[in-house]
Amino acid sequence: TVAPARIVIFDIYENDAYMLRNELLSEYDDIDIIIEIGNVCDKERVNEVFAKYRPGAVFHAAAHKHVPLMEHCPREAVHNNVFGTLNAVRAADAYGAARFIFISTDKAVNPTSVMGATKRVCELILNYMTQQHTSTSFVAVRFGNVLGSNGSAIPLFKRQIEAGGPVTVT
Repeated sequence: TVAPARIVIFDIYENDAYMLRNELLSEYDDIDIIIEIGNVCDKERVNEVFAKYRPGAVFHAAAHKHVPLMEHCPREAVHNNVFGTLNAVRAADAYGAARFIFISTDKAVNPTSVMGATKRVCELILNYMTQQHTSTSFVAVRFGNVLGSNGSAIPLFKRQIEAGGPVTVT
């Protein structure tokens, strides 16, 4: 495998971006790792970053993913998950990214929640872009609960079990 010459971390949360940069640098000190702070919902900022770096591959993981909170705030789920993804997809196409990898969820399969539905819409956006025969390859990968990720249910389940239950499942 060939290591990338540069990794651009685009994130709204500077602390998470900083921690990720440090983690990567501890393993790969020969890769140029750049942090750009911004919001995927800000189309101008997304385009600015794509124009500046012209990434070859994009891993798009920006999303609101907390199921109960997104039931309470569906507008924000749609705004961030759907329109943020649309901004990133359009920028990848416009600036010639070879690959766009969308991080989806198992909750996009026959969605029963707002969050799952927004992720399914994003998958449909990628399907549409694929049918447009652009030079960018658009793919989605679906994950379930990822151990150690932000918002992972595992620490919650552990606390609930230690407290004698019940264990809540959404």
